[in-house]
Amino acid sequence: MSTDFGAQILRCFIGFVLLAACLGKLRTFASFRANLATSFGVPPQLGGLLAPAIVGIELLVAGLVLGPFPRFGMATALLLFTAFAMLLAWCLWRDGVVRCSCFGEAERSLSGYDLLRNLLIVAAIALFLTLPAAAGTPLPMSLLAAGLAAILTVLAIDFHDVMHLLQAPR
Repeated sequence: MSTDFGAQILRCFIGFVLLAACLGKLRTFASFRANLATSFGVPPQLGGLLAPAIVGIELLVAGLVLGPFPRFGMATALLLFTAFAMLLAWCLWRDGVVRCSCFGEAERSLSGYDLLRNLLIVAAIALFLTLPAAAGTPLPMSLLAAGLAAILTVLAIDFHDVMHLLQAPR
């Protein structure tokens, strides 16, 4: 596998994860906004401003990653996911129970698997940034990379559940 193909998979994966996060938050926007107050202590008025800003930033970064500025977008995504991971880890350590609404699911508390997922995403972004800039991949390879990235995205979104299924007694 060429590094261009691998970089394309990582690029699509991060872009798709960001888009899925946007869609999930928009789908359950009222609960996402309320969750900022209950889990993170954000005052309701500020939550009314912060919730659309978070969704907007995720959408902007997804556009940069999937659009004409992938390296800048990935560097921005690295900062974003690192900040999210640190905030979630701190809140989990401080409170013990946190609902993050990362992908719109507010009914389940955050777990160590969710933090691990975020750290794996940070590692994927860092790996992309260490690869040489791609010269461009042919359309069929780009479509294959996007398909593989879509599978990785579903696994990342449902990482908590996948890990529990893998640990289930046989």
